[in-house]
Amino acid sequence: MTFTHEGNPETSESAELATRSLRAVLVLEALVNESAPVSAQALASVVGLPKQTLHRLLNTLTDAGFLQSEVDSISYVPGRRLRRMTPGLLASGCRREERLAILEDLAADLGETCNLCIPDDDGMIYLERVETDWPLRVQLPAGSKVPFHCTASGKLHLSTLPPSQLGLILKAGHFARATENTITDPLTLKTELEHIKASGHAEDNGEYIQGMVSVSVPVLDQDNNLLACLAVYGPSARLTIERARHHVDRLRQAAADLSEVLCDWP
Repeated sequence: MTFTHEGNPETSESAELATRSLRAVLVLEALVNESAPVSAQALASVVGLPKQTLHRLLNTLTDAGFLQSEVDSISYVPGRRLRRMTPGLLASGCRREERLAILEDLAADLGETCNLCIPDDDGMIYLERVETDWPLRVQLPAGSKVPFHCTASGKLHLSTLPPSQLGLILKAGHFARATENTITDPLTLKTELEHIKASGHAEDNGEYIQGMVSVSVPVLDQDNNLLACLAVYGPSARLTIERARHHVDRLRQAAADLSEVLCDWP
């Protein structure tokens, strides 16, 4: 795709800049649509750009922090700057009112605080939160970040990672103990994640905050990839882990509604 405007160099330069910008956006779009690292060759077949043009774009986007080169030096994943855009994009979506309405209905049905969170580099970020009216509750406002290994939503995210990526995380073994129930052993955590993958939901029985219970289910995109995590949580004096498990089906109904809103399906 090219633009030509004879006789007006400034207009021609502006059009060429717009073309390069659009190409960069198309490359980013193709990359984020995949759930695994993508090679330059695979991207070329999707966006239809010449090899040299694509490599220039990839180098520029990588240098700017929007892409990150994998250790094999031929594959790419979203970089820090691109990942940092996700909370803002979701939070400022034109259907945020619908998203909050779904959470409010869910919290009213379950009688406990519900939240929607997404993964970041080093933890889960609370994107939305609807609080219960109970005087006894846990204060984790929107924007809070919680660890992966000892929260329901964090473990749910870990269970969806490709085996190679999860293997590196488990091998690193940096799992700080938050409570006496926190899983810090990599092999034990791996077994827990296998159970989560099989059941389709994750639990936190006082692993992050003593006396707090949580259950989380995935919010999926059109290709059944994890888009966000939906959770209910409350103090164990009121919400036992057994009672929280009974909320899984209702959580899944709300997660399906949230998928429609977040993906803007018709």
